Amino acid sequence: MKTTMIPEVANGLYDRMITEGYGKEAVSTAQWIISHFKNYCVTHELDDAGIPEAALFVDDCFGFDYYNPVTGTQKAVRRPLLILFEFEESGSFFRLHQKPAYAEIPLVFTDLFLAFREDVTSRKLSPSTQRTKLDMFVQHLLFLYKQGIETPKDFAPKHLYDYFELLAVDKSKSTMAGIKSVIRDAYNWMYNSGYVSFSGDSALPYIRKDPRDKLISYYSREEIDQLLSCIDTTTDYGKCVYAVICLIAHLGLRAGDVVQLKFSNIDWNNNLIRINQQKTGEPLLLPLVDEVKYPLIDYIKNARPDSIDKEYIFISINTPHRRYACTSALHRMVTYSLKIAGIEFEGRHHGPHALRHTLATNLMNENVPLSSISSILGHKSVMATEHYLTVDEKHLKELTLEVPHE
Repeated sequence: MKTTMIPEVANGLYDRMITEGYGKEAVSTAQWIISHFKNYCVTHELDDAGIPEAALFVDDCFGFDYYNPVTGTQKAVRRPLLILFEFEESGSFFRLHQKPAYAEIPLVFTDLFLAFREDVTSRKLSPSTQRTKLDMFVQHLLFLYKQGIETPKDFAPKHLYDYFELLAVDKSKSTMAGIKSVIRDAYNWMYNSGYVSFSGDSALPYIRKDPRDKLISYYSREEIDQLLSCIDTTTDYGKCVYAVICLIAHLGLRAGDVVQLKFSNIDWNNNLIRINQQKTGEPLLLPLVDEVKYPLIDYIKNARPDSIDKEYIFISINTPHRRYACTSALHRMVTYSLKIAGIEFEGRHHGPHALRHTLATNLMNENVPLSSISSILGHKSVMATEHYLTVDEKHLKELTLEVPHE
């Protein structure tokens, strides 16, 4: 946009933020950052105000890389600029942001990127997944360009190995696995499209591990009781956390299904929960047991904020009061509650899925048929549920043979 258009676009943005439920502090912060950005552009005689100009602004005035903010403060400074550009382009803006995708595409790779983007957007992927794939692809292209490579025909497996060696310095194993999966897929596409001479599968072969080669995380009945008893249900946030954890611990719902739960999914008269599972799309019918029903009622009546997302049950306590956009908030709820309860989880997973595993294991320990457990968890087949057998130490011991006496 032109620098002269910033005030007009910004005023529209502020009105939209207020409509979306953002508080005065958030709007005031946006006004302060955008006002300084506009003055910077005027002072430096910048006729255009876009991402390149914003990158210069935050580097000169705040001393960080616009494309790679690290601290919470840096992200808070960048966010008003991000949503300003999004609002100018579409009349709306994203509630959450990762690093801005494909902002610094080397010109020599523009055609390659556009072709890859067309392929990615043609698939049945969520917008966030598409954005992640494109962002990871661009970061790899930037690395190649910095190595002096300017054509896909010069891409070689060695460059891939060097790239991942560099990333491994400050990336976790799980993050590395995710990036490798995306880059492998991108090279498969480039190979099939004739851009490169080797496939992603040949350069980065995928080694599938047996998911039962290690014990999964498990918490005892006593630990679950301790966890629930230590949640402070006298606060609004505590009521929300308690209802969320009860849904997972007592019914085994996936975190993704909890954040998507709507009032229309609850049949209060017949004490039933009906959903279409986010992961599989398959319908799931569960009993609304008292251990879940009453915490839900307490949260809805006494703690749930008013929100424009009226159909969703779980709403963020903080402004703007909107439904949870992802499951990370639920992971924080479980982890924080485990810490408060004094439950040691070092060496064990400590998120919502660990509680789902725990429910399945405890049901097996109570001799509930595998087919029934599979139905509760919403698995398509009992083969998926058999994964939980890896922690059923009690029944494994029953199956062992006695050592013969000599």
